[in-house]
Amino acid sequence: MKITRVAAHLLRSVVKPALLPDQAGLRSLEISAVLVEVETDVGVTGVGESFYRSLEDNRFLAESVRAMGRHVVGKDPLDVSQRWQELYVHVKRSGAYGALSALDEAMWDIKGKVAGRPIYQLLGGKTTPVRAYATYPLGQSIEEAVEGAHWLAEHGFQLMKIPVGRGVDHDRKVVRELVPRLPKGFGLAIDANTTYSFSDAFAVAETASEHGVAWFEEPIEHMDLQGMAELNRRLSVPIAGYQTFNTHYPAVELLKANALDVYQPSLDYVGGVTAAQRVGVLVEAFGKRLVPHTMGPIVNFAASLHVAAAQRACTLIEFPVLSRDVENPGRVHTGTYVTNVEEISLREDGTLLPPERPGIGVEIDWEAVRSVQEAELSVQG
Repeated sequence: MKITRVAAHLLRSVVKPALLPDQAGLRSLEISAVLVEVETDVGVTGVGESFYRSLEDNRFLAESVRAMGRHVVGKDPLDVSQRWQELYVHVKRSGAYGALSALDEAMWDIKGKVAGRPIYQLLGGKTTPVRAYATYPLGQSIEEAVEGAHWLAEHGFQLMKIPVGRGVDHDRKVVRELVPRLPKGFGLAIDANTTYSFSDAFAVAETASEHGVAWFEEPIEHMDLQGMAELNRRLSVPIAGYQTFNTHYPAVELLKANALDVYQPSLDYVGGVTAAQRVGVLVEAFGKRLVPHTMGPIVNFAASLHVAAAQRACTLIEFPVLSRDVENPGRVHTGTYVTNVEEISLREDGTLLPPERPGIGVEIDWEAVRSVQEAELSVQG
């Protein structure tokens, strides 16, 4: 089997942008995407997906998919590990980790379709049940957040994550006032998106520890391993991160430093199924938790479910809920071009399962893709 063509579909977002704090203030997170097709000489086509947070940035991503696609055209997609390593040689110099991730997902999709098996079975099969936590948008008052928590709990979510990083006093007040009013058994996590200095993060983490917050995500600059390790050592709130790291290689140093308790690889950026699976194996060996980061488009979310299902260290996965206006927050809303969306939506018992169809298991409506497509770039042999 040989790859004959790689196509990158640049897609507009179908949901409103979300606001998140970061080191530069507030940024708009747009769920536009690059949907990747990998075609073969036997008629089997795989899909993968990544995104770079805005339509304009995704133009670069689409170009990088075409550039990296040159290195896999003419080669066998079933040898995924070898293709990943060959791409990594180029990607670690070019920075095209989104392209690596989407191409890897697409090759795993092909591998599953050829085998007639869903990806999670190729990764070893299901382990523990995986539940969902909801990432909830910025800009909610305490009252709105309380209402949102009850709404999410009613639909099967067990935890809500909210953005912080808007000032120490503000964030400590939110934690103190929100936690006691959450539904019974419903948890809270907080995410600073690397906004804080160590001393400010420590102050917020003290309050988070006192109130049993589930984790404090990216409290400081993600490359400050010693700072995160110090927070993790001195405070009881678990420190979380890894969505801004590429590949599985950095996980070794973080694990050795005990910098994180919760590891959150983003399949769309870490290096696809291959890298995320390897992160999970390392995390389990060190007794840490794997909670995949899935803020992003819909096909990538489905691919993430396969990794989550096959990892013993994973019992929880992110589920973006970007609006209070949707009727059912447990239905995936970040793409309208998957026809079997019910198969990757939240179940009545609060769990998520990957599709049982071969490969990633999503059925693509290509007319719907074309309705939101800005451009298509391709390379072929």
